[in-house]
Amino acid sequence: MTAIGKLMAFLLLAVGLALMTWAVGLYVQRPSWFDPIPEGGVDKGSNPVTFAQLKAETEALNRAAMVASDTWGANLKELEDREKFRNDRLNAYAERNRWARKGNPKDLADPANPKSGKGFYAPFIDSKLNLHDLSRDATGKPKGEAIQGSDGQPLPGIEGLLSSVAGDLKDSEALEAQITLQRQKSKDLGVEVVATQDQLNRMNVIRDSVRSELFFLDRFKGNVSETGETVFRRQKQLLNRLKILGISDP
Repeated sequence: MTAIGKLMAFLLLAVGLALMTWAVGLYVQRPSWFDPIPEGGVDKGSNPVTFAQLKAETEALNRAAMVASDTWGANLKELEDREKFRNDRLNAYAERNRWARKGNPKDLADPANPKSGKGFYAPFIDSKLNLHDLSRDATGKPKGEAIQGSDGQPLPGIEGLLSSVAGDLKDSEALEAQITLQRQKSKDLGVEVVATQDQLNRMNVIRDSVRSELFFLDRFKGNVSETGETVFRRQKQLLNRLKILGISDP
């Protein structure tokens, strides 16, 4: 045998001894993977070293994952419901905003006027949610009563109010022109009244003068009548005296 062969045999012997030593140590210090779970569980902070412990922990984690998944699904469903509820209310408020501008086309104050849609409604509180109920019936009318103006009629949208204000301004201008015309007529009538009053005063003066003259003439007429009767009586007496004296025709 050569020296190289002897060296190789020695190395193989050393490696075999090392492997045998490692195998014996590994067998002696092997973990108890197939041992049952110790009573009372493992200490806090210790890692499971058996298959039973790993299986128990895996089952516990699976149950926790299932509970978390169910909770996540329920919370997701609740979140989706709340998001839908929020979006529905946002759409309803946007619709109310359109009503406030242009009026509700499905709730007209005057069926013959398509622009007479009611624009404002009184709040209607949902007793269950304690929120403003924005739902509508089949005809498109909300639950709240329409808010009325000073004239007792439902208020239209802002655009309807603006058109109404424009019409009221035109009517106001026309009425103001009529007022100016009536004032001028009143002024002219005032002048006529003053002239008529002056004429009446003059007529009253004339009437009083005529009444005074008539009163004087009435008294004078009475005096004349009495004087005439006296003269006639005296004449008759004189004639009678002349007849006594024998004078028949003086």
